[in-house]
Amino acid sequence: MKSIKQKLRVAITCLAVFVIFGILHFVDAFSWIEKKAYDSRMSMTADSIEPSDMITLVLLDQGSLDWARAEMDWGYPWPRSAYGKIIDFFNRAGAASIAFDMLYTEPSLYGPEDDKALGDACSRFGRVVQTVYYADEDSDPLYPVKEIKEGAGIIGNVTSSLDEDGTARRNRFFANSADAEPGLSVASMIVGKDLPDLDEIPRAKDGETMYVRFQKTLDRYIPYSAADIIKSELAIEEAEKNGTEVDFGADTDYLDPEMFVDQHVFFGLYAPGLFDICASPVSSVYPGVGVHVCQLDTILSETYLRDVNLIIALCLIALTSFAGCIAGGLSKQGSFRSILLEVILFLILGAVYLVAAYLLFVPGYILPVASPIGALIVSFFATIIGTYLSEGKQSRYLKTAFNQYLSPKVIDNLIENPDSLKLGGERREITAFFSDIESFTSVSENMNPETMTSFLNTYLSEMSDIILASGGTIDKYEGDAIIAFWNAPTFQEDHAKRGVEAAIACQKKLLEMQDSLMKLTGRAIKQRIGLNTGIATVGNFGSRNRFDYTMMGDTVNLASRLEGINKVFGTYTLVSEATAKAAMDAGCTLDFHNIGDIAVVGRKESVRVYVPGDKGSFTTEDNKAFDQAYKLFHDGQFSEAFKIFSAFADKNPTCKKYQAICERYIKNPPENWQGFMQATEK
Repeated sequence: MKSIKQKLRVAITCLAVFVIFGILHFVDAFSWIEKKAYDSRMSMTADSIEPSDMITLVLLDQGSLDWARAEMDWGYPWPRSAYGKIIDFFNRAGAASIAFDMLYTEPSLYGPEDDKALGDACSRFGRVVQTVYYADEDSDPLYPVKEIKEGAGIIGNVTSSLDEDGTARRNRFFANSADAEPGLSVASMIVGKDLPDLDEIPRAKDGETMYVRFQKTLDRYIPYSAADIIKSELAIEEAEKNGTEVDFGADTDYLDPEMFVDQHVFFGLYAPGLFDICASPVSSVYPGVGVHVCQLDTILSETYLRDVNLIIALCLIALTSFAGCIAGGLSKQGSFRSILLEVILFLILGAVYLVAAYLLFVPGYILPVASPIGALIVSFFATIIGTYLSEGKQSRYLKTAFNQYLSPKVIDNLIENPDSLKLGGERREITAFFSDIESFTSVSENMNPETMTSFLNTYLSEMSDIILASGGTIDKYEGDAIIAFWNAPTFQEDHAKRGVEAAIACQKKLLEMQDSLMKLTGRAIKQRIGLNTGIATVGNFGSRNRFDYTMMGDTVNLASRLEGINKVFGTYTLVSEATAKAAMDAGCTLDFHNIGDIAVVGRKESVRVYVPGDKGSFTTEDNKAFDQAYKLFHDGQFSEAFKIFSAFADKNPTCKKYQAICERYIKNPPENWQGFMQATEK
């Protein structure tokens, strides 16, 4: 983006997109999208965080129900004394706590003694978390029955904090009630006496909840069956009564209590029909107890999640707004490759941001996704559309207006630098090209207007294609004449080489076209070409509303004269010494044959001219003889030169021309001969 106008437009677009998406982010307009992006990151990164080894999960699963029915004759619900056995097991294990994700709000079906048995077990352990449930903020809490409530070490709240879509992404530390019961995970840490300073735990945007780092599945905690815990406790009690020891070897189903020292134990339901489920970021059917387990895990492992603050979020939106504008403003209008580059860059930028958002989620940073990506998309397409509307028209005009005069690369340069399309010029070294059809007036007299049009269109198109393909600029057409130049408006260090090679290619193409052209003209068509290299003024000249990109100066005039000088020497392509030298210096492999010095009309000084040709073109006998004769001619020995030129006049048009000149000079010797001729016509 080189013009001030372009940069200003991009800056305005960037600022506008930033303001819009900054406001939308501030008012949380993309809440739903952000939640889904959060869920995706949680799901994809869940397995990258190892579960805490300080948490034990005990589940009342279908296997436990089957065992209880077969071995203990327990239907469901189980007697509450059964849960007392589980508490006793973890009491003797020295567990840090045990939390029950179950509600005991009604008296036991097995009678008051059953409630008392569970309450007593709770009292003996002292670190049991029983639960309270709030249907909503305005409803009465549902507490356990008296015996169980009084025996519990603490009452924990099992009510999850759900978002508007019913998904549990966050959880409270304490219930929203006058008694302010802690959540199940916090309650476990309170009774376990390892509660950290909650003020140091990052909060979600509401300031009351924390983000829960979910495990993909609770199986990562290696859950134990409730039946296995009860069987182990019963076996230990029986062994104590009999004064024996329990075999905890691999061949038995008994669990050694020492495995659970200092463990935070969670008990939950996991059997069909009893399964307490909720929607989480990683699954729509996640065990309800898993919310509390993963919250405790997040606290224990300190794998907290936190939203980036507003300043950082706005900086990210500003960055993506700017990136989108830059990506959308790279192309040159109409260039498929440039547009493809824009799209690829846009996709890369979007992918980089998303990858960064996912990678930074692992260490706990929640980057906004919807607002920055939205800003990237809108700024990208807004810039493309703005460029198309403001510059596309000009670009299409340039392509249409200059397609016949400039090569595609030159047109792209003008589109990239539209400021160059203004009145004025610059001095620059160029190679100028002039061509004309020999005896075109007599050729045209034999053609009707339709045939003439077809002939000129065919001829000019083929010649122009060669010039444009070499990077040349076509200045103008004047009837059958073509005027062109190289090294402007784009720089070309090898402009002389390009010009000479294009001239040879034009002559060869004309030979190939002879059969088809003769059908229109009835005669052979030949063209004369002149080239000169030097300093000229190039630029846009004309009125403020209508101008042409053209060349002016003595360099241009000499090229024009050289085209006409072909008639003097019987040649069809002439280049100045300056062009020949510059072409060879640029690596041109053509041969250049010196055919003399001549002062063109309007100039007193002579210019040495050359005929270019393919390698080895001028090693023939007649060319060698010409060189010998020309030296005599240059020295003023016209009679001696005449003899040699005459010997080769029939097969060398240039020798024939020099033969006539020598004959004229023999009859009328020139005064003050300086070794070169003075042209008398253009």
